[in-house]
Amino acid sequence: MKSLPPWQRLQENSRQLAEIKPECKGEVHPLAVVNGVLSLGEGSVVKAGTVIEGRVRIGRNCTIGPNAYLRGDVTVGDGCVLGNAVEVKSSVLGNGVFVSHLSYIGDSVIEDDVNVGGGCIFSNFRHDAGEIRMPWDGKLQATGCCKLGCYVGEHSRIGCKCVILPGRVLPAGTRTYPGTVYDGS
Repeated sequence: MKSLPPWQRLQENSRQLAEIKPECKGEVHPLAVVNGVLSLGEGSVVKAGTVIEGRVRIGRNCTIGPNAYLRGDVTVGDGCVLGNAVEVKSSVLGNGVFVSHLSYIGDSVIEDDVNVGGGCIFSNFRHDAGEIRMPWDGKLQATGCCKLGCYVGEHSRIGCKCVILPGRVLPAGTRTYPGTVYDGS
């Protein structure tokens, strides 16, 4: 699936999650809310105040919350942290992804070993509601999506309070400065 463009990976993720069954090999705090289908891997913990809506698969040894919000079709790899006040909507996160606090990840694909600083926004909607185009395979491509976030390559580090504009590609090993708006240039 990694060879697919991000917008197609998100579509494939939705197709795969349409077939998941509820499974809990980890721990869900009694003050967490699951309104949908959750598949939770061994050693993973969903903390108090977390809300899960939709179809969500969380790998092994993850920490979710407190007060996180996962909605839509979300896949989270192994060894991830989605901390306090983190919202993830319809996204695919690889292994070892850390989004520790106060961030929004919308309709995005994040590869392995990525750290997202506090207060980041991975925007998924153009202010003019137009189709989001994304550079892929050496050219700017139509995606057919009016909601599409970004693609973040492995081993990237996103500084605190960064905004990543819709349809942007951050290559493997990208480092952003705190407080920047990443427009791909």
